Amino acid sequence: MKIGKLVKNVGLIVGGGLFAVSLAVSNAFARDVQYTGNEQAIYVRPGEPTQISFPGAVEGGFKRKSSSVALERQDNYLVVFAQPNLGPDGEAIIVHLEDKRSYALRVMPASEDRPRDGFVNVLDSRDPEVDLETTPDQQRTPANFAPPTIVSGLARELVLVAEFGKKKGIPGYRRSNSFSGETILHDGTMEARIDEIFMGTDLWGYVISVTNLLGTTQRINPATFRLDGTRAIVAERWELAPKPATAEQEAAKQHIGKIYVITKSKRR
Repeated sequence: MKIGKLVKNVGLIVGGGLFAVSLAVSNAFARDVQYTGNEQAIYVRPGEPTQISFPGAVEGGFKRKSSSVALERQDNYLVVFAQPNLGPDGEAIIVHLEDKRSYALRVMPASEDRPRDGFVNVLDSRDPEVDLETTPDQQRTPANFAPPTIVSGLARELVLVAEFGKKKGIPGYRRSNSFSGETILHDGTMEARIDEIFMGTDLWGYVISVTNLLGTTQRINPATFRLDGTRAIVAERWELAPKPATAEQEAAKQHIGKIYVITKSKRR
């Protein structure tokens, strides 16, 4: 493993121009969700729409590029359509409002214990961030998130860039693709390749794609990716599904994942 050199499912922005649809919501539940800053679950059934309303106009958001969820945006709500390959752990989406409030939601498959949501009304007691006297940076920064200058904040930013398609990079970090695609591990059981590197004054962040090459489930050992000065290792998933045997398994992409390694700056 060329760790000495170790220095994205790019997400998809929920764009404009999407159209409203009529909802067939008979026999589905409507409920209010009080948002407190933690991820909230929304229960859906493949092929059937669920409407999520927000306390303000929806500006956009993020989901995975290889997503099992389709979104339609209209004014202050989204309509969610789940695909048949939505996994039991669901899929995360992030929604931004025009007033700068943000919401982390997890679209989950409905069950007997958790019936499908027909309508969800998201309630939020937080004040909109629309004070024009604040600086532009303050207006763009959601409240209650750690800054990227500390480990937890950088980890969050790396996930937003690699898994949810944040386009603007990470403030205070230089983005390098010099080693993109370079294999750093290939031992017959797992393959790991560098995606990109983010270099800051105090911290560096490495985005790595890993693939299970075995026909059985495999757990990732974080020690494999430890470098000198490592501050944290974060994974999209710590357990990789077996190498795909069917087209459905290939589309689900549960045999691959992202690893994020955060270290002290190599310049120090």
